[in-house]
Order: sequence, then structure tokens, then C-alpha cells
Amino acid sequence: MANRSHGQPMEIPTGGFLRQWRKSLGLTQAALAQRSELTQSVIAKVETEVVDPRLSTIRKIVGALNRMERPDQAHTVGDIMVSEVTALSQTESVQSAIDKMVLGGISHLPVLSESGSVVGLVSEASLLKSDTGALTRVDEVMRVNFSMVDVDVSIGEARRLLAEEEVLLVSRRGVLVGLVGRIDMVRALRDGA
Repeated sequence: MANRSHGQPMEIPTGGFLRQWRKSLGLTQAALAQRSELTQSVIAKVETEVVDPRLSTIRKIVGALNRMERPDQAHTVGDIMVSEVTALSQTESVQSAIDKMVLGGISHLPVLSESGSVVGLVSEASLLKSDTGALTRVDEVMRVNFSMVDVDVSIGEARRLLAEEEVLLVSRRGVLVGLVGRIDMVRALRDGA
């Protein structure tokens, strides 16, 4: 999983700040818990600073508050990702990858293991660099250095990552749920993200 900061320090909001923000939006702890997919007790502990929350917890809270404050704007990669992802199994052939790309107009295909976890990525570039036959298995030409981010990663963070990466695979609780390519980010920028 990619978790790089690229030189941009992230300001972590205090529990008191989050409590004031929630109250200014007229939300109860229970309502914020529902919108952020956390429990009310976690929200209470974060707001009273009883616990030192994980970054993923802060992201969920801030994401939910941002969506309430500006509902018409994209805030996270989950808001702009392509959720209908065509994938390959490790045992499929290069020809199968080519067919899926051409027929679907797709430039990146995640490669899944038998258990469904992402083990690689086949891209137009990896196919062009490969000097193998059409019957070669995709696990022989796939890239294993891909970037996977959580669905709650901010648009800003994803934008910084996409300056270096062609595509970001998006997961929720470790399960692939979508992808964001550079064109998806460009569309989001056009829409004011």
C-alpha cells in the first residue's frame, strides 16, 4: 500500500477542533459515526483526546465532515474512482489482457490472486515492454510495484500521487473497490475538486 507524503506535511486536527467542526454542522456524534463508518465511542474518544487515533480514523472523520460541509464537491478518491473495475486472474493469458483492454477501452488491469487480493497490474506499457507470446500468463508480464490507496484518501493526496503514478488502485478494508487514473483526476479538477 502506498502511504507517501511527498514532502507535504499533513496538519492533523485536534479532537477539540473536530468536535467544534461537527457541532458547527449540527451533527451529533452518532450522526458523524454513521457518516464516517466509525462507532460513536471512537468519535467520542477522538474528540476528547482520550486516544491517539490512527491516520485512517482521522481521514474518515475529516472526510465525513468535508462531505457535510460541501456536499456538491468531490473530497476523496472514493468520490471520483471508477468502481466497475475489469480485472485479470494470475493464470489468464496476455491475449486475454489485450482483448479486455481493446474491447473495454481500458489501459490498466489489476491482477488478482485466487483469494481475490491484488498481486499486480497489467498496463499498456507493461504489455508493450514485454517480449512474450500471446499465450504467456499475465503474472509473467505484470508489474508488482503498483500504488494502492484507501477509499478515504483525499483528492489532494491522490493528485500528488498521480503526478508520479499512472493509476491508483483503490481499496476499502483491503478489498479492491475501484481505480483512479490521471484522466479521472483531470475530470475532477474540471468539476472543481
